[in-house]
Amino acid sequence: MPLFRQSAIFTIFLGLLAGALALNGCKDESADFTSGSFYPDMEEPADTSDTMQSGCWEAPITIRRASEFNTLFTRFGGGWTGADATYSIPLPDGRQLWLFGDTFLGTVNADRSRPPTGLIRNTFVIQDGEDLTTLYTGSPGNASAFAQPQEPGWWYWPGHGVTKGDTLEVVLYGFKNEGGGAWGFAYASIDVAKYALPDIRLLSIERKVLDPKINYGACVLEDNGFYYLYGAEKEGLQKYLHVARVPVAEGLAGEWAYYDGADWVADPGQSKRLFANVSEQFSVFRHEGRYYLLTQHHIFGSQIYIYKADAPTGPFTDPTLVYCTPETGGDIFTYNAFAHTQFLDRGELLVSYNVNSFEFADVFANADNYRPYFVWVKGWE
Repeated sequence: MPLFRQSAIFTIFLGLLAGALALNGCKDESADFTSGSFYPDMEEPADTSDTMQSGCWEAPITIRRASEFNTLFTRFGGGWTGADATYSIPLPDGRQLWLFGDTFLGTVNADRSRPPTGLIRNTFVIQDGEDLTTLYTGSPGNASAFAQPQEPGWWYWPGHGVTKGDTLEVVLYGFKNEGGGAWGFAYASIDVAKYALPDIRLLSIERKVLDPKINYGACVLEDNGFYYLYGAEKEGLQKYLHVARVPVAEGLAGEWAYYDGADWVADPGQSKRLFANVSEQFSVFRHEGRYYLLTQHHIFGSQIYIYKADAPTGPFTDPTLVYCTPETGGDIFTYNAFAHTQFLDRGELLVSYNVNSFEFADVFANADNYRPYFVWVKGWE
């Protein structure tokens, strides 16, 4: 069984059903695809400089490769050398915390190939300037995931998180094998882990949901005294956006309320579908009084869109095509774009996306086939 991140594998199964639809940027005929059905073919950038002059995007969008971040995450050893998820949380002391799913450690050769080693289920990586420190349990030669559930056979992949004072809270998704085979796994829980800062020392893990149908916490937005926990509900090839919220004073482990289209209710079964389609991982954020949803095509398309709204509950409309990932093609696919708004500078928004391959040997032949890439997007407002 391939060892790349199984939440990605879940979507791979869907992507294989869609085949050329995803990889060739064709039209999506879903009647309820809120963002529309037109996906222009991707064009390769015309130059190799950091500023990319052509592509699927149109004016006023301009794209600049985030060379400083791409270089930072081009690693050869001493910790993290490749992973997906790529959440980021600014820490109060100015450092950045990056949260990753299935992660390679160990050594990458000078030609960017890597020896045939296994993965661990998650890592936390602290960025202090240009220095990265990888957090995991065990020793370098016998490493295991940084966050681990108590249940035998379960594992965690991270969601988003927040900081408040000297405390870090992170949404963790518990997964379990179910039914056997490459696709035999399922969400088992949504948990909230609490860590003490600055050393990221585990204080507690609280279970919020068993066997969730919606992965609340895929993105967390703090706004007007509440944490909004956004998640995606899967139904066939569709993924629908939902949102819950909790007072900031209670923290992420407090009592969640769910948006039913008009009000906030205690019954999660009344949660309303707000948008179709989002990817498994996406961003909702606020900027200068407006709310934005950034999401990648949900079936391995290369296109990344941004939508606008006047409230955290939407409706999210007015799509802008901001980027098409040039790596997409053949066995290589990209997925789950995310915005890192703490780095917003002079109108440039930092966007990451994950690169992976349907052919597992590719991630050993070239470490850059399993990692995040970053671009600066300007004109997105």
